Amino acid sequence: MNIVGTICEYNPFHNGHLYQLKKIKELENPDILIVVLSSYFTMRGDLSLHLPKTKARYALNECDIVISLPSVLACNNATRFADYAVLELNKLKVNKIYCGSESNDINLIKNKIIDLNQQQKNKGENYKKFTQNILNLPPNDLLAYSYLKAIYDNKLNIELKLIKRIGDNHEVSIPNDDFYTSSSAIRTNLNLINKYCPKYVSKDVLNYELLFPYFKYMMFNYNNFDNILFINDGIHKHLLNNLNKVNSFKELIELSTNSYFTKTKIKRAIFYLLFNIEKTDLNYNTSYILGFNNKGKEYLNNIKKDINIITNNKLNINNVLNYEIKIANILSYIYNKPILDEELDKPIIIKNRVLF
Repeated sequence: MNIVGTICEYNPFHNGHLYQLKKIKELENPDILIVVLSSYFTMRGDLSLHLPKTKARYALNECDIVISLPSVLACNNATRFADYAVLELNKLKVNKIYCGSESNDINLIKNKIIDLNQQQKNKGENYKKFTQNILNLPPNDLLAYSYLKAIYDNKLNIELKLIKRIGDNHEVSIPNDDFYTSSSAIRTNLNLINKYCPKYVSKDVLNYELLFPYFKYMMFNYNNFDNILFINDGIHKHLLNNLNKVNSFKELIELSTNSYFTKTKIKRAIFYLLFNIEKTDLNYNTSYILGFNNKGKEYLNNIKKDINIITNNKLNINNVLNYEIKIANILSYIYNKPILDEELDKPIIIKNRVLF
């Protein structure tokens, strides 16, 4: 079978994402198309504008199965994010992974890995220094590099394939293209959802700033910052020193960002602190299914004897999914929405294409 996967955040789901899914189907005519989707928080530490199952519903217009990349796995650097995401797709037996790319040159990506291996062998340079001084890849190509490295490092029988990114690039904040722009541009101006997202994408989004008072309360009541995952190098003290000087996450992130603590590192630290993500066992041998159609259901039934599939989250499956429940519970209170109920509910089951 031709089982194809792709790794997404959909923050928000826009025309470029729809184009990518349609292009994969055009190029591959896959038996099954699987999307692994970051959950409540994304790789760079952003709160997702839409809830996981909302995003899954959008994706199921074009794919067959959507699986979750839970927040504590998604909110990581590119290397860890890629490793977790690729392993999720490997569990569901994909043989190809598609990724958006600025260059659309798989040989360029492969050569960078060869260069990395040689550089580490000759000079012992670490990954961060290498990516800064040698890779110099744009964001999508850097992710493609990370996915391919994850495939190689885990010795997986998966082929990485690229799709040329169209429209505005990732860094654009003011759109230039009439139909395709970046997620970051849309997040900067949410009115752009009307123009650059499919008509069924909701304009009702989660406002990250509503979490700020809760974050301040948590920060001033922590007893042991040493127990929080990835909180080191004094970043908690740095944030505490700035908290009383600001009135929003936006101000806190801007004030706290410097040459040592990057904007992304600050946002990830806020996530770990916000939900008290402790240093604990993050072993994750589960595949958490957010939704599927009839084809996807049949495929899952065929492989469920080989993998640990979860369709209804509940406490004490594992620590990773316990944090999904904790995050959903806190968000339910902050936003006064039945987010926890949705988290614990059954997956989305699509008998036909989604009608919005």
